[in-house]
Amino acid sequence: MYRRLNDEKYYRKFYFQDSFHAQCMDVEPLSLVQIDRAAEAVRKVIDAPAFKNVKHILASGCGDSNLAAFAIKGAFEHYVPEVEYEAVEAIELSRHYDYEERSEDTIAFFISYSGKIYRTIEAIEQCKRHGITTVAVTDNPESPTAKAADILCHTNIPKGDNNAGLRTYFANVLTMVTMAAAIGELKRGENEISRLGDAVRAYHKEFFSKLAEIDDSCFASAINWMDKKYLEIVGDGPLFWTGKFIQAKVVELSGDACGVIDSENFKHVNSMMEPGEEIGELVLINTNDSNVAQIVETVNVMLGKKRSVLIFCDKKPEEIGISGEVRYCPMPVPEKEYDFLTPLYAYLPGAIFAGFRHTTIGEPMFRGGMDPTIFIPTYYSPIDVVDLSK
Repeated sequence: MYRRLNDEKYYRKFYFQDSFHAQCMDVEPLSLVQIDRAAEAVRKVIDAPAFKNVKHILASGCGDSNLAAFAIKGAFEHYVPEVEYEAVEAIELSRHYDYEERSEDTIAFFISYSGKIYRTIEAIEQCKRHGITTVAVTDNPESPTAKAADILCHTNIPKGDNNAGLRTYFANVLTMVTMAAAIGELKRGENEISRLGDAVRAYHKEFFSKLAEIDDSCFASAINWMDKKYLEIVGDGPLFWTGKFIQAKVVELSGDACGVIDSENFKHVNSMMEPGEEIGELVLINTNDSNVAQIVETVNVMLGKKRSVLIFCDKKPEEIGISGEVRYCPMPVPEKEYDFLTPLYAYLPGAIFAGFRHTTIGEPMFRGGMDPTIFIPTYYSPIDVVDLSK
């Protein structure tokens, strides 16, 4: 590991910005391009008869794609509240799901960037055996997933560095949110897709106006937390699934032990983990949610256990009643009417932190286990490396 310098002001952020950091920064220009691409992809398939009469929607995938399926539930509740929406893991759909006799009005979406994940393909085949209309949401129109499904929704993501899936996660979430708007538009004849695009652009402008501050805060926290032995992410509702995505980036990049839990179960179980000084808590808060008082209480429990806390929130800690000493990173959220858009960008501050975490502790991306001709190695830091085993 790296030897800590006596004064944190001597750390230069430039030396800790690697290819993953560049990918985080690339989400900003990508997202504006992808708004139109997502709308085009959805409009090409939405006239299929199955969409008009759908009463039950399943959404599934593996890995990050599965997390996207869970994160976008709020969009379907907003646009088509009369339609039952279920996010289900691919392993569940393929092996354990209890299929009901209502296949004629059920659609199953299968999210997969590569379209090559075997378990997703198996789940498609299982759904088709039960007469369910299947839709592949993929960037690979020639893939087995695309060919196995009844309908192909080609996400058409611009090419770029995607070594940890930030670009594809954003595009998948946006495509599925656009799909929800399109089904709502189909059922009620209102211009939902166009209004959605305007709302995403407004959220984009608000969020990325804070990007420099987000970057500085995450870097400072990573430097300050170099000695932490365990990381934990706490979030409720959609932000729980955002936390799961951030956890995946932490594991992929630095290999840290990192848990994800909701605020209620934190107090029941994880608050008992000791010693608290070795734990860094990343807490995701959207003040539009009805659980703010609950999660503030959870933060107070953390502080009582001597844990270090980094708050990701659209308001400063003192504005929501947190009086103890915490670190703060801004996390802008959409206006309340479009709160379901929060998963589009809420993962990015945590992902930026995860990137700085792996460079500041000197752990190579994917623990050095990926092909360096494909995955660009981390830049070297000017900090001396010491062998603690001697």
